Amino acid sequence: MKQMVKKEEAVSPVVGVMLMLVVTIIIAAVVSAFAGGLAGGTTKAPQASIVAKEIVVNEAYDAINNNTNPDPVSGKCSDVYVVFEHMGGDGINLNDIEIHLGALKYPNEKTAISNAKNPSTNTTLTGSKADIQSLFSRNWSVYLEGYPDKASLIAPGSKFVLHADYVRDMPDNYIWNKISWRPEIAAGAFSVDAGDYLTYDIIDKASQKSIASGQIRVPDFAVKSS
Repeated sequence: MKQMVKKEEAVSPVVGVMLMLVVTIIIAAVVSAFAGGLAGGTTKAPQASIVAKEIVVNEAYDAINNNTNPDPVSGKCSDVYVVFEHMGGDGINLNDIEIHLGALKYPNEKTAISNAKNPSTNTTLTGSKADIQSLFSRNWSVYLEGYPDKASLIAPGSKFVLHADYVRDMPDNYIWNKISWRPEIAAGAFSVDAGDYLTYDIIDKASQKSIASGQIRVPDFAVKSS
């Protein structure tokens, strides 16, 4: 009488392959969920075309030209600002950006300016902003503001300005006058010469990504000593 012999050698390999597939699927699901969570938490910077159009020097005062510090004229105050235009794309909030400034001639000279920083109120350096003749700039208190409406929300087609703290009429061995930024917390000033190019990189503070960048020539200007 013949006996039927049941062979079970193939069962273990099949089970092993199935277990490997299950483990692979679970790992893939975990990795996908983790990656999706990271992507969902990434902050996206606004997409916008923003261009510096001009640097306005309404008034420029420095009483003494034989030192490297500004010396304001009594009853006068410099009024200098960079005009930016929002050409298109997403709207921006000026309180949510900072502008990294540089000088093309001196690439190691840099600073970052935003509305989180207080402009200089040291009147021995800047003079009193109440003495500015322009109604737009008189008593300005934040570096970035809409132009001419002083709004903080900037839509495509709108303009905004970046105020400078003061100008300097440099000693005779220097070639150019300078415009300068020096927030209250800064140990020293950042300056760019007339005739040089001011470089800028507009950064979204939430994502730390660049929105727009470029450069603009600082115009030659006369500094009044009285």
